[in-house]
Amino acid sequence: MDNSNCNTEYKKYQHLTAEERHEIEVRLKDKWSIYKIAKHLGKPYNTIKNEINRGTVYLYNGKVARYNADKGKSVYLEHRQNSRRNYRALEAVDFLNFVEKKFFEEKWSLDACVGHAKANKKFPDTQMVCTKALYNYVDLGLLNIKNIDSPEKLRRSPKKKKVRENKRKLGSSIEQRPDEINTLKDFGHW
Repeated sequence: MDNSNCNTEYKKYQHLTAEERHEIEVRLKDKWSIYKIAKHLGKPYNTIKNEINRGTVYLYNGKVARYNADKGKSVYLEHRQNSRRNYRALEAVDFLNFVEKKFFEEKWSLDACVGHAKANKKFPDTQMVCTKALYNYVDLGLLNIKNIDSPEKLRRSPKKKKVRENKRKLGSSIEQRPDEINTLKDFGHW
């Protein structure tokens, strides 16, 4: 390649590995700059700077600041615990009660409940969840509705991957041919 600054092997939005964190720790002890470490690892400058801020520990009563890779990883894992979106079940309690009432008393489907509530504007959009979320709540047990209560859901089975032995069978195997063919007396049997 003509370009020496090529970074084709780097994929964006990849998390730092334990080896990269230890590499940062070693390079900081060797007095490398953040920019030089980032270039060496093939990561953005801000990623390295943020990782150093995450993993900095203060020693000797706060007089000396050092980067610790294990501390950086523990802070990273702690932040990852809170990185997912919470369920909206607590915000949509009235809507979920409405769905359960219509489902059990009037035998409506979950999709019909969502469609009716949206069409008649019974609830604001911020206090409703979509049909997919309702079915997920049923699977997780967040509603009093069970999968067995919904006859259509039990009737439809998810697609199963079928393992095919052969796509086509093109006749019998060559090992099962008659013995007279092995004599090669007939024309065409080679």
